[in-house]
Amino acid sequence: MPSIRARLRRRLVWLTAVVWISASVLIVAAVAMEYRQSHHSRAAQIARLLLAFTSTQPAALITMPFPDQPWEPDFHADEYLVVISRKGVLFYSSEALPPDQLLTLPLHGKAKTGDRTRIFHGLEDERSGTRVVIGVDMFDPLFSSIHVAGLLAAYVLAATVLIIGILIIGIRSGLAPLGAFARQVGERSEDNLAPLDKTEVPEELQGVAHALNGLMARLNLVLAHERDFVSNAAHELRTPLTAIRAQVEALGEDLPDRSHARFANILRATDRAGRMISQLLDVTRSQSVDLIQTPADRIDLVGLVQSVIADLVPLANRCGVEVVLESPRSLHVTARPELLAIMLRNIVENAMKYAGTPGRVAVTVVTATGPATIDLLVEDDGPGLTAEEFQRSFARFQRLGQSGGDGVGLGLSIVGELSQRMGIPVEWMEPGTLGGLRIRLRLADTPPNGATDVSRQPSP
Repeated sequence: MPSIRARLRRRLVWLTAVVWISASVLIVAAVAMEYRQSHHSRAAQIARLLLAFTSTQPAALITMPFPDQPWEPDFHADEYLVVISRKGVLFYSSEALPPDQLLTLPLHGKAKTGDRTRIFHGLEDERSGTRVVIGVDMFDPLFSSIHVAGLLAAYVLAATVLIIGILIIGIRSGLAPLGAFARQVGERSEDNLAPLDKTEVPEELQGVAHALNGLMARLNLVLAHERDFVSNAAHELRTPLTAIRAQVEALGEDLPDRSHARFANILRATDRAGRMISQLLDVTRSQSVDLIQTPADRIDLVGLVQSVIADLVPLANRCGVEVVLESPRSLHVTARPELLAIMLRNIVENAMKYAGTPGRVAVTVVTATGPATIDLLVEDDGPGLTAEEFQRSFARFQRLGQSGGDGVGLGLSIVGELSQRMGIPVEWMEPGTLGGLRIRLRLADTPPNGATDVSRQPSP
């Protein structure tokens, strides 16, 4: 469907063309009628004046033919045919035509003289026998009216084009709020379902804005119900899985040797199901945070990293992985701690899965070269990924390389989604000293009101 602006322009052009054509036809008809009446009335008036003048003059004053030095006016003197005669004798004619033809011209009516057909108006003085006949070319009013109407139509067209240009500019400026409203809606991210600010919306679009706000409210409600369902389902599944694992571990001591392999498979399956439930909870928690309404906090990044690593110690012990942290004593940044903790936990867990057995994972917090940039590095000693494989690993349920078997391919996809929402780049880097996958999170250190952060302390 074409834009409103294009439709208005087309309709404006069509309406203007119809109006201009109709006006031109009316102008031609009106001017032709006016010219016709004007020509005939002028011809009759001239005939009266000439008759009044010539009827009182002696015949010797009127001579034929024309003088040797004819008068050459600036206008067309042959617009009218003027014939003056007295008692059958031709005294004057404005055109050199046969006298017998000129003397037989009618006082009123239509006749052909030479190569023209004229309409004649004449008067005769019965006392002196003077006769004055004036003929008007029957096509002169039409040609003159077309000429004048053409000029008027050209002026009207020029004025119309000027008006159209002004109207187009007015339409463009008048519809500017519509474009701004469209940009306001189009530039929104997919997770921004906050109501539109109707104070900046024109009155004509208030209904549209209200309808969009209602639609986004309903979508937000549907998404909230879906997140609640996933969260509740994950919580409900976690309890029976924990009970199953406890029962299986309790049975493990009494199982014969031939059942130990199956017992280990059951434990791995329950661990993988528990891991999937945890990641589903991470997804719902990350999506439930409104980044527009929830401002970022000033947090101690080192303390957050230490807390995340401490929570992962049991998993590291089961995987046989040593986690090492290198960081200053304290380093503050402005961020959303819940979402940043989810990102970091999934990155470190991914590194534990792909690390060696026994393995090593290094977490480093350093100040980057920029004055307001902090790098958080996570590296393992596993097989690593190429840059292309690293980009593909952000797809959901995508598992690359070799792992311990308890992964479901959601960890890095959660990291990728949070990276886009929070504006924190997650970058692949060349392998370091451990030789495996090396990931960098680059955080912008933006203290409130531009104040200098004085809480940074060097490592002991």
